[in-house]
Amino acid sequence: MPQIRMLADKVRLVSEPADKFKTGCVSVSMALPMDERMAANSLLVYLLKRSCKAYPELSLLSGRLDELYGAVLGAGVSKNGEAQVLTLSITSLADKFALEGESIQLEAAQLLADVIFKPNVKNGSFGEESLAMEKRLLIQRIEEEMNDKRTYAFNKCISYMCQNEAYGKDKYGTVEEIENVKMADVYDAWKNLLSTAVFQITVVGAADADKVASVFEKHFEKIERKPAGIETVFIQRGRRFNHFEEKFPVNQGKLVMGFRAGMQHRRDNIFAMTVMNDIFGMGTYSKLFMNIREKMSLAYYCWSRLVASKGIVLVESGIDTDKERKVSAEVLSQLSDLRNGKTDPEVLESSKRALREKHTFTTPEGILGWYSAQVTCDEIITPDEMVSGIEQVTMDDVCAAAKKLSIDTIFMLSAQEEAENEV
Repeated sequence: MPQIRMLADKVRLVSEPADKFKTGCVSVSMALPMDERMAANSLLVYLLKRSCKAYPELSLLSGRLDELYGAVLGAGVSKNGEAQVLTLSITSLADKFALEGESIQLEAAQLLADVIFKPNVKNGSFGEESLAMEKRLLIQRIEEEMNDKRTYAFNKCISYMCQNEAYGKDKYGTVEEIENVKMADVYDAWKNLLSTAVFQITVVGAADADKVASVFEKHFEKIERKPAGIETVFIQRGRRFNHFEEKFPVNQGKLVMGFRAGMQHRRDNIFAMTVMNDIFGMGTYSKLFMNIREKMSLAYYCWSRLVASKGIVLVESGIDTDKERKVSAEVLSQLSDLRNGKTDPEVLESSKRALREKHTFTTPEGILGWYSAQVTCDEIITPDEMVSGIEQVTMDDVCAAAKKLSIDTIFMLSAQEEAENEV
């Protein structure tokens, strides 16, 4: 069981020690509302990763990480429900491997805290050159996602499906918003982050939670906290079916079908929903894989994804463009069969075994990811609790969960005639 303690208002530390690992990981997840600051927030997290007051150049910070036996500093941006989550993390060697008896974990935690709380800022500026570079890199990340047509189609379906909801926004903000961010916007975003973000500090592996807690508590003592309220809108049923299509020079069409999962919150019926989604389209034994891909050869791939933090299910498939209607009809037919219990009883046990393995984490990074993803949850659920809940799911529960799914949006990325090689 993880140890949980509050360090300040809406600042939670979650730790799960494990001496069997040679490394320790500390991650700081910072959740903010998806508002007009999203582009500035995205740029901010990557600017913070570049330097801090003690190590004001990227080369100096890299040198310090080398001194910490090759510690690795990471940064990222994600969506968690209708929250934008900025993450900074550090992975370092366990103290028992230190050659001179120093505490690698404590020094790594101090460096991570310095990056967040003591950035390399002069007169409210992170440096115009650094900002310009991070703008270029962030726009490049967005363009790379757009060039990956599978990712593009998935994100496009969400943007149409949730166009009147915050979840429909890109996690980074738009290219235009990023280009228009000024230095003052980034500095304001940093000040806003420290006072209003919901923080979760996750400590896993060989890292000493008490040492990490003492480092961060000192910093939060100096900050006046006014945490933002973060709520996600859950729409339980598709209100009006929508179909959208774009044509692009690809050899393989991308079909994405968006369903509302009938959930009122992210934990609503979560065990049955997880098993249902696995049987519907996650495993190699699933209805979508076994029938649409294998038996009927209608798709190059076909699988489903449950986004519990928003209460939606997305079915993704790579198909020949002229098979769109046939594939979409067959997806709905497979869902109908699942609702009516037309599934081999052995599949339920196969699903439970697979989900049990999925929630058995063998690396500190896996455990870290599990707990970090719960930054916006009031209560933490452990992998063991998740597995225990899954074990109790019956086929009747699966059928009932499937009956809650309702189609909302279809997005089709169609191949143009005389398509060139797929990008």
